[in-house]
Amino acid sequence: MALKNNIVNNQNKHKKRRKKAWIGFRNKSVMSIFTPVTILLTILIIVELAQLFFPLKDLITNTKATANPRPVYIVDSQPIDIDAYLQEYFASKIPKKTMQVTVTGYSSTDGETDGTPYLTAIGTAVRDGIVAANFLPIGTVVRFPDKFGEKLFIVEDRMDERFGLQVDIWMSNQEEAKKFGIQYLKMEIF
Repeated sequence: MALKNNIVNNQNKHKKRRKKAWIGFRNKSVMSIFTPVTILLTILIIVELAQLFFPLKDLITNTKATANPRPVYIVDSQPIDIDAYLQEYFASKIPKKTMQVTVTGYSSTDGETDGTPYLTAIGTAVRDGIVAANFLPIGTVVRFPDKFGEKLFIVEDRMDERFGLQVDIWMSNQEEAKKFGIQYLKMEIF
């Protein structure tokens, strides 16, 4: 019986020690700092998770909903029509280089683009007159005189890295892009 009482007394001592170990901070100055910081971090984590699962509408741009999908270019503090500006500026220019390239057409369909089919690689809206090319710097102006005459195109998009010397011309619908097919054209680079 004495052995049994001894075991019970030892268990009670251990229970008391455990209770003391779990009491935690009782210092009010530490708790007054710790509690608001914990609440703030919890709120920030909830906001980040909400943005991850529910992207903000302002961050997702669908150019079909915009009235003017063309980007506004500013020259000498004035907005300009980029097509008119390019035609005027490059009318008297001689191409720096001429080469033969494989040219294809693409449209803003999920199978042909990444998750943002209406935006180019630089964030501008897709539109007539842009091309995708990996071997030319963004902003390069090109022309395909045998197919499109004097019409100028601007490199604003990129292709999958497996495509080397290939140019992809944006077209308004998939049928038009399929009809264009794959062509081997002379390209003038300005």
